[in-house]
Amino acid sequence: MAKKIKMWQELGPRLASATPMDSEEMIDELIAATNQTRGSILAVLSELDVVIEKGLKAGRIVKLPNGTSFRPIGKKDGSIKISLRLNPRVSGGVNSEFRGAWLNAANIGKTEDEMVALWNELHPDDLIED
Repeated sequence: MAKKIKMWQELGPRLASATPMDSEEMIDELIAATNQTRGSILAVLSELDVVIEKGLKAGRIVKLPNGTSFRPIGKKDGSIKISLRLNPRVSGGVNSEFRGAWLNAANIGKTEDEMVALWNELHPDDLIED
């Protein structure tokens, strides 16, 4: 008898792997958009890291002018996790105009009952029972 987790792993909708945007591509995009030099872009990005780290080390939430924010979160073991809240405009833009590829796209929005029925149809020798 199959488990529902196995069903979701095989049939659940998920994003297909894509080629990461590396730092060189990011820098090239920023140079094109701002008409700044490579050195000035690198300097600003480097200093941004320093300023963000300084604020987080002091236990402060760091808010960027574009709406992105970083929050230090203390864990039980004494370590610090950093929570990122992305600029809401960016999140909205990605959701409204996403052009990446989905695996099992036909299953987006299906209920668990519909997914169980699909699994049971595809795997009659390994049924999921409720």
